Amino acid sequence: MKKTIFILLVLFFACNIQAQEDSIKDALRKQGERIVDKYISIINFQREKTDSIMYVESYIVARNHPKDTMKIYRWYMQPRFMRMEIWQDGKIEDGFYTDNVSIFRRFHSGQRAWMDLAQDNFYNYVLSMDIRGALYEWRSKGAEITYAGEYNLDGHQVDRVYVICPGFFDRHYFFEKESGMLFMLTEERHTYTDGKINPNAVVVDWRAWNEFTPYHGFFLPTIESYQAEGEVVVIHHKYKYIPKQGNIFTDDYIKRI
Repeated sequence: MKKTIFILLVLFFACNIQAQEDSIKDALRKQGERIVDKYISIINFQREKTDSIMYVESYIVARNHPKDTMKIYRWYMQPRFMRMEIWQDGKIEDGFYTDNVSIFRRFHSGQRAWMDLAQDNFYNYVLSMDIRGALYEWRSKGAEITYAGEYNLDGHQVDRVYVICPGFFDRHYFFEKESGMLFMLTEERHTYTDGKINPNAVVVDWRAWNEFTPYHGFFLPTIESYQAEGEVVVIHHKYKYIPKQGNIFTDDYIKRI
């Protein structure tokens, strides 16, 4: 009888400890999600105009090769129309566009031609190129978020959030405590899914959002930078609204803006 009671007590305390651990994990998850959702509400991409196209020009310059500038042109229109083109040395090197219904196309640099992609493959490719960032629509992307505690960065206390998300390396995101704005991330050398890493994939040491600018009711990143494989790269973004043009999201080539 005593042995039975002892076993029951052990099981009781084990279950109680597990319940406490689950409660702590749940609290950290909720706190992390609150921080991310606050940032998303500040950025406020939901206020993007529905009667125009958001056009973005990005200039990417490596500090060690300042003359070797890459340009990214992006077009967004509600609800989920998008086009992205990467240009270097005066010619397109990669590109994607979709009407989010039946057209999902990618530019093949080797054959210098546009080709069809499966819808899932299309969105896997463009995930990292979305100007709105990986945290935008994080729930539909299947991300899991947890608060990783306060972090002392150059004498300032900031909030650190750990995020694992299919299609991305696991990351720590850093947010200003006062404003709630995201300002930096670091990447881990493993992934959410099976832990396998493409040997050609580049893991950044850090990525920083150096400047946000208010624009038509929401905030947009205007200067970013990152370090990868020992090289620092700076990205400048410019934005403007342009009239609707359906062929941007349905045709292989359009006139350059």
